[in-house]
Amino acid sequence: MSPKRLQKGSQYEQFDLDQDGVVTDEELQRSQTMLELELREEKAESQKLMAWVAVISMMVYALLPLLPFVSESRLGTIAALSDMLFLSQASIVGLYFGATAYMNKK
Repeated sequence: MSPKRLQKGSQYEQFDLDQDGVVTDEELQRSQTMLELELREEKAESQKLMAWVAVISMMVYALLPLLPFVSESRLGTIAALSDMLFLSQASIVGLYFGATAYMNKK
């Protein structure tokens, strides 16, 4: 039995790594492995971005009371919200660093 040849412009043409017109099981496995690695790296980049946004938001919120347009009457509200904000943002950053250290340890 001869192997099935790909048509020109086939959606499976991207998996034909040696460009012989036949997609083997090994080529499919290699393509799947590459896709998994790309998705894992994309997830890591998203997590890193979330950690950076959390750090920057904590810095901005810490500097907020120093701005001249914030009145004294609003400082109480800012102070009341700051505890929960810093706790939640710091936990995001801590989980990111913990997960990164754990994954690098494996």
